[in-house]
Amino acid sequence: MDREGDAYEVMMAVEDAGDSAIIRCAQNRRVDDPLATAHEAVRNQPVLSRATVAVDRKAGVPQRWAWVEVRSMRVTLVPDLQKYPHAWSMTWNLVEVWEFHPPRGIEPVHWLIWTREPAATADEALEVVRKSTCRWPIEEVHLVLKSGCKVEDHRLETWDGLEKAVTVNAAVAARIVALRDLARETPEAPATEVLSTDEVEVLVCHFGTGMKPSELTIGQAVLWIGRLGGHLNRKRDGMPGVRTLWRGLHNLTWLVAGFQASKRPSK
Repeated sequence: MDREGDAYEVMMAVEDAGDSAIIRCAQNRRVDDPLATAHEAVRNQPVLSRATVAVDRKAGVPQRWAWVEVRSMRVTLVPDLQKYPHAWSMTWNLVEVWEFHPPRGIEPVHWLIWTREPAATADEALEVVRKSTCRWPIEEVHLVLKSGCKVEDHRLETWDGLEKAVTVNAAVAARIVALRDLARETPEAPATEVLSTDEVEVLVCHFGTGMKPSELTIGQAVLWIGRLGGHLNRKRDGMPGVRTLWRGLHNLTWLVAGFQASKRPSK
């Protein structure tokens, strides 16, 4: 979870269910430690590891690698009983990732992560960090679910119906994020690895004058799907984003349906 998940009620629910969690820390909570608060206590721990971590790109700042120190400690959280009268003390691990010498003019990396995963050794703490970074593509899948598939706008009357709708749309969202990522990682791979034969043929008929369907690559296919969704493909535009790809794939579905209908023999 991101910082919104750093709520005492959430952490109690996770512990009460016997589950595990990785939650970006937002609250500098009181702990049973001489330094009294979690952030100060974990910074006082020895460095478990120095490693490089990938920092996701932001507006105006490209993706980069950061050289960081990783610390962790097991802490007992002391609840505010005036605010949470039914709360109990809990023991969680807190992992800190701190960029001790950031590039000039760049905001340093400083991640604090609550977890019930093992984090006592360098390898365990680094695994928690790796799992935490998996949140970014998960959030993008959720973005497509909400902004593209608009699952929050469904007005289904039963939980069973909503669950089925979300399951179908989750597959669509995951496909869109995968298409975006494959266009970056393996742009020269054949488009037939990720698109159906009819999808490839429709794209080539629509955009690829003189091209054979077998020549279409994933990178080019994603650019064309983006154009169906409104992407202008100017030099400064970069590759299509997930919202644009959702619109493009939606329009491609209709084009494919028409293409398939045209091939059916007339009665």
